[in-house]
Amino acid sequence: MTGLNGDDPDDYYLNLNQDEESLLRSRHSVGSGAPHRQGSLVRPERSRLNNPDNPHFYYAQKTQEQMNHLDVLPSSTGVNPNATRRSGSLRSKGSVRSKFSGRETDSYLLQDMNTTDKKASVKISDEGVAEDEFDKDGDVDNFEESSMQPINKSIKPLRKETNDTLSFWQMYCYFITFWAPAPILAFCGMPKKERQMAWREKVALISVILYIGAIVAFLTFGFTKTVCSSSKLRLKNNEVSTEFVVINGKAYELDTSSRSGIQDVEVDSDTLYGPWSDAGKDASFLFQNVNGNCHNLITPKSNSSIPHDDDNNLAWYFPCKLKNQDGSSKPNFTVENYAGWNCHTSKEDRDAFYGLKSKADVYFTWDGIKNSSRNLIVYNGDVLDLDLLDWLEKDDVDYPVVFDDLKTSNLQGYDLSLVLSNGHERKIARCLSEIIKVGEVDSKTVGCIASDVVLYVSLVFILSVVIIKFIIACYFRWTVARKQGAYIVDNKTMDKHTNDIEDWSNNIQTKAPLKEVDPHLRPKKYSKKSLGHKRASTFDLLKKHSSKMFQFNESVIDLDTSMSSSLQSSGSYRGMTTMTTQNAWKLSNENKAVHSRNPSTLLPTSSMFWNKATSSPVPGSSLIQSLDSTIIHPDIVQQPPLDFMPYGFPLIHTICFVTCYSEDEEGLRTTLDSLSTTDYPNSHKLLMVVCDGLIKGSGNDKTTPEIALGMMDDFVTPPDEVKPYSYVAVASGSKRHNMAKIYAGFYKYDDSTVPPENQQRVPIITIVKCGTPAEQGAAKPGNRGKRDSQIILMSFLEKITFDERMTQLEFQLLKNIWQITGLMADFYETVLMVDADTKVFPDALTHMVAEMVKDPLIMGLCGETKIANKAQSWVTAIQVFEYYISHHQAKAFESVFGSVTCLPGCFSMYRIKSPKGSDGYWVPVLANPDIVERYSDNVTNTLHKKNLLLLGEDRFLSSLMLKTFPKRKQVFVPKAACKTIAPDKFKVLLSQRRRWINSTVHNLFELVLIRDLCGTFCFSMQFVIGIELIGTMVLPLAICFTIYVIIFAIVSKPTPVITLVLLAIILGLPGLIVVITATRWSYLWWMCVYICALPIWNFVLPSYAYWKFDDFSWGDTRTIAGGNKKAQDENEGEFDHSKIKMRTWREFEREDILNRKEESDSFVA
Repeated sequence: MTGLNGDDPDDYYLNLNQDEESLLRSRHSVGSGAPHRQGSLVRPERSRLNNPDNPHFYYAQKTQEQMNHLDVLPSSTGVNPNATRRSGSLRSKGSVRSKFSGRETDSYLLQDMNTTDKKASVKISDEGVAEDEFDKDGDVDNFEESSMQPINKSIKPLRKETNDTLSFWQMYCYFITFWAPAPILAFCGMPKKERQMAWREKVALISVILYIGAIVAFLTFGFTKTVCSSSKLRLKNNEVSTEFVVINGKAYELDTSSRSGIQDVEVDSDTLYGPWSDAGKDASFLFQNVNGNCHNLITPKSNSSIPHDDDNNLAWYFPCKLKNQDGSSKPNFTVENYAGWNCHTSKEDRDAFYGLKSKADVYFTWDGIKNSSRNLIVYNGDVLDLDLLDWLEKDDVDYPVVFDDLKTSNLQGYDLSLVLSNGHERKIARCLSEIIKVGEVDSKTVGCIASDVVLYVSLVFILSVVIIKFIIACYFRWTVARKQGAYIVDNKTMDKHTNDIEDWSNNIQTKAPLKEVDPHLRPKKYSKKSLGHKRASTFDLLKKHSSKMFQFNESVIDLDTSMSSSLQSSGSYRGMTTMTTQNAWKLSNENKAVHSRNPSTLLPTSSMFWNKATSSPVPGSSLIQSLDSTIIHPDIVQQPPLDFMPYGFPLIHTICFVTCYSEDEEGLRTTLDSLSTTDYPNSHKLLMVVCDGLIKGSGNDKTTPEIALGMMDDFVTPPDEVKPYSYVAVASGSKRHNMAKIYAGFYKYDDSTVPPENQQRVPIITIVKCGTPAEQGAAKPGNRGKRDSQIILMSFLEKITFDERMTQLEFQLLKNIWQITGLMADFYETVLMVDADTKVFPDALTHMVAEMVKDPLIMGLCGETKIANKAQSWVTAIQVFEYYISHHQAKAFESVFGSVTCLPGCFSMYRIKSPKGSDGYWVPVLANPDIVERYSDNVTNTLHKKNLLLLGEDRFLSSLMLKTFPKRKQVFVPKAACKTIAPDKFKVLLSQRRRWINSTVHNLFELVLIRDLCGTFCFSMQFVIGIELIGTMVLPLAICFTIYVIIFAIVSKPTPVITLVLLAIILGLPGLIVVITATRWSYLWWMCVYICALPIWNFVLPSYAYWKFDDFSWGDTRTIAGGNKKAQDENEGEFDHSKIKMRTWREFEREDILNRKEESDSFVA
């Protein structure tokens, strides 16, 4: 995102205490000559921060709550979530009054205000929180005080909203299912109203899919027939068969067998009869158009033998003879039988002829007209044969001399429509059209032209999308991918790295090449006695460092290194800002300042919590700066020196977050081994495992929590002494109250899976959701779902970032992180989310972190997921190419535009917060209230929300990130890879894809409404997402159309070449991507397997998924011992909020210190 003069527009910030006039002046002075906003076409109510639909609504509410200690600074565009009216301001205790009015935009900068001197805090630029710009205007003058009051965060029972007004969608659902009243649905096993409504919404959604499918089918097959349809056959000149005779350019069916002995052509009962010799001839002179437009142009002579009257009406103009359809017959004026024989001049014959319907039109091509030996011209689409004028009865009639002029003027092949368009010439031309017309020009109607336009526009459009995706995917592979990650490589090195990953992904047990770990970084074992001595020595060490060093829990970082001198004023290093570099720069300056005033005084630097450690720089402050350093584990992983950059970029601290449910020991061990042995330094990674309930997986002899705890060692608190703590779960009713235990220690390796020389000492935290005492007898105590596990971390990070009240569980998480790392939790900048059945390649974490550090606009990324059991069954075989193409075509294309729409939950990294500008501010990303609040929504009262939140929570998180931060990036990093076990049974695959497809449809619908994505109109990601949404919904019909076209091309003529070419391109380009980008020819085989399975992918799976729109279970993907028993109803009981204890971490810490002091005093006594 670029701003004025190429800079980030959010670099220009204003002090909140400016008055209104100075604010407005500053807005127009940012960047000389730079354009500024004059207005907006966005309706003001859409951009107001008190509108719940605003993507930054909860952020604005959060800043209101925290006004007593967070300073909110607007950007240069003047936005401020603490907006006030001119007549007053919103106040909270200890808050700063806002005195400006302006237009809303999006950049909110939060800053700690715990210092006594606000100006000093602004000058020091303590860590704050910033918000990205989202380019929306609104009038803040109309804000009501009540609309922006802080949200009451006291936990209240969930109340169902009572809204009797039906939405349009609900009315349509009832309308389309009018034939299924509630009693019938109850009889069919749907007694609850919510279940019935879900079924009605499913039927309504299926009807919408059918509507779209009908439209697509009409455009594909019916549009041309509708606008370019003709009931008549078209026959080319000289190719009219003997079934017909030609009369005035039209072919009439001739019956030559019904009447024997007939000598001439006769008309009777809508049928032409004639001898076989007349078949295929031109019989125009047998049924001449006389006395029409030629009246008074062709007149009888005084001695004319042709019957005529006083009004110059003639019986015929030409001799009534048959002639050859190719125009080769010569004029023949011989009278047969009698004058006028075979001319059909009687009223009965004429009426019978007029009642005939022609069977076909005779047409001429332009090439045929120009190259013919006949003297052919064109008038208004009719082909006229001027040679036929030689057949005129010149002895009996007079005709205009222009007839002879036209015949002798060498006009063959010309269109005379414009020449003969005025006055007398037009009448002559119309006369000629009546008497010498031999056919029509091979031209198309307006409808046919429109059909061709639609066909070719659609063809160009589809080919453009397919080819552009192909080209961009190739560009990504050749240019972008090799530059990503920790280091830039050439294509040859990239291919070698890809081949190494392919070799490693052939089997889940295949081990990757691991680096040998220095002995002092390997796990160590201590006796209880040595543990106590170690803890004391650690605390003593904290007191002994001089002022030229600042020390993070046994890690001495030398501020006089060459790197510290290269830090910029904002604490960034070579344009890269991290919490480490920013703290180093900040604390170095403060140490120097304090040391210059009092050389014997040192700043408290044991905490790495940026806001709180530096918010009160005066030694001796009573404000608690960090947790108690005496509780830190005696053998934490030491922090390396500040200039330790093994990969050329400043390191950042990362949480490796693993969610597990019913995995076995082998699967969980595989995941944790791979994360622990990644080559990213163990000083900057923390493993966090969440066990979703006391679950025993099918075939396991232990519960999942027991398996996880068996992989831990060196606990900070003995496992049997860990207590459960309450938190607010993502559920309804009484299940909103849940309890969990937190275990902290270090990862315990198995020497048989990881050799001792490759083992790193890695801190690990395991959170076990054990449930409340009341649910211990239930089927799955503590189980609240994967989304709840993620919210435990996300809500905790939000509470830490905004320094707000938290639950006991969240404080225990903060405390345990402090104990095993010596770091406050807000020092972590990224979260790697991994499923418990995924194995990560050793350098994957390094490449992902590197991409985050190098580009602060990246808010999320994913690596490539490989299938480790490719050939286990036909079910796994059909998935290999699908996985490959979804990454190297779909995600590669989206990544170029920074809008990867789906970051898979099995292997993705999210940014917790991002550095903003050069003043030490940070943008909360994953920890943003708008992300956390919307992702933790527990009111799933519609089919749409249930599919988003209950089935596709991983994809919804990606969508939510793009919706909240449309100008930030989500990218794909193929250098980072993992492998997993794909479903090997069709039943399991069916269940998995049901969830994926349904969540995809609903998430694409969410994304297609985002207007701020990259591009504009049809050249935008929004348009591409819309096309993808339609394509997903009509997949079953699309495969049916494809099969129909192939069969039609085989059995019918003419062959639909364009359609077949289009089909070949659509199916062939992914294969070409394999040839160009893949390093293994085996993927061509997997592609053939995939193409053979297209009916399964495009018909069976989506059809099943759509019919199961109202099924919100996880099916057979994860099974537990005793089967997937149905748990208690999610809405059962009332939520007792009194059981949840909410305090700030400082309050919890004071209480904790007092408790430890009391225990110590009682022990001494």
